[in-house]
Amino acid sequence: EEYFAAMEFLANSLLRGFALALGLDEQYFRPYFEQHQCALRTLNYPDTGGNLQSGQIRAGAHTDYGALTILKTGGPGLQVRKDVADQEGWMNAPDFEDAFIVNVGDMMRRWTNDRWASTLHRVVIPDVNNALNGAQRRQSVAFFVNARGDASVEPLPTCVSENYPAKYEPVTAGDYLLRKHLASMGNAL
Repeated sequence: EEYFAAMEFLANSLLRGFALALGLDEQYFRPYFEQHQCALRTLNYPDTGGNLQSGQIRAGAHTDYGALTILKTGGPGLQVRKDVADQEGWMNAPDFEDAFIVNVGDMMRRWTNDRWASTLHRVVIPDVNNALNGAQRRQSVAFFVNARGDASVEPLPTCVSENYPAKYEPVTAGDYLLRKHLASMGNAL
């Protein structure tokens, strides 16, 4: 409960910063995240016993569905890529013991009318030649920041103009998340 509450506090702080960066009032996102649908998930990648090679995939490339994700990383192996089209552009995310990684999610991308991109990421076996990185266990904790179910997600007024019209129709956060989850399993509404 304490960790979840701390993540809620951190998420609200980040959302205030996001609002300011987007030219909005600092509290703009607050009503969207009252009675939110945030989720906390632990991700375990067990020790492989050295049976895998460096670079082998442990979690395939994906973006997160919500507004943002706060990740407490559990060791090396997380990679990010700036450009979806650039297959060779994977970069190792830093692994600091007492730090968080913040990923922009698909819902924020939609809100910003594609001004901000979702963070494409994956998990691989790190350099097995490095005794510290090898195929050791990796456990991380992800806090998925999702708006309340009935919140309307549509391009923000500061992200739409005559030269840059809205790319997306309004959708409720709950419907949006459900569609994304179903699509990831090969189903559709």
